[in-house]
Amino acid sequence: MVSKLGPSTSGVVVSTTASARPVLAFRNFSLRCDKSNPQVIFETPWNWEFGHGKRIAVISKNYFLRYQLSACMAGLVPSASGEILGNSVIGWPVGGDGGLDKKMRISHAVNFLSTVYADCLDQSCVSLKQFWGLMSDFGIDPSSIIKELSREQKDFFYLALSVLFAFDCYLIPKVKFLMSRPASPLRALLLEQVQGRMLFATAANVRFQREFCTDGIVLGASGQILFAGEIMNAIQWADDNLASSNELESEENDFDINFNLTNSEAAGDGIDDLEAWG
Repeated sequence: MVSKLGPSTSGVVVSTTASARPVLAFRNFSLRCDKSNPQVIFETPWNWEFGHGKRIAVISKNYFLRYQLSACMAGLVPSASGEILGNSVIGWPVGGDGGLDKKMRISHAVNFLSTVYADCLDQSCVSLKQFWGLMSDFGIDPSSIIKELSREQKDFFYLALSVLFAFDCYLIPKVKFLMSRPASPLRALLLEQVQGRMLFATAANVRFQREFCTDGIVLGASGQILFAGEIMNAIQWADDNLASSNELESEENDFDINFNLTNSEAAGDGIDDLEAWG
């Protein structure tokens, strides 16, 4: 029997009372949660706040809902109702292209983002010298054009860009490359970078959740909170109470090519934007 937690119990992760400067706040927020029916949205709108230092894994068997959430937080699709408010710098999805033109040279792209996110670079534990050293180790020349890189080089470059800047909040929708062997030096740097900052992950990889996240929120199929607490407890609760599935990392890739992620029947499919996540 699955039971919901009351507001006082869920306070480990989710605060329903106003705080001075939450990193993220959901206000009367709802999303589409059924890929085949745009009219199916959250049973109860969210009114949550998240503070600094929380690294949260959203755990749900409804992977369409997880990707709707990531896409909405990244500004790629609208909410069905309400809004997400942020008082801090929220980075683009980790491993995504950051909106860069693929015809740019690597050096120009880095210079551009370093100007836009100068404050985040100043606070970063990763220096530009260290960044360029990683590029060199991976065979990426600063004069190279992004679109001419191999797929693995692009994955490494985009992930390294995400790691370079000290954002107040990191969005993690996909971790296939992040958790791979070639990405191990970047994974270590990202883990250092997120200390004391917020991370919001919808990726289903349990190894990632255990390594990077402090807390977990288990959601039902219609966006309802079923459990909220310390990450290992959340993972165990989900294992014990959610119906088993054959959910694999490959399901993350399904969203690059198949589904309409928008919250209305008339809107576009969002596929190109999701592919930009890498």
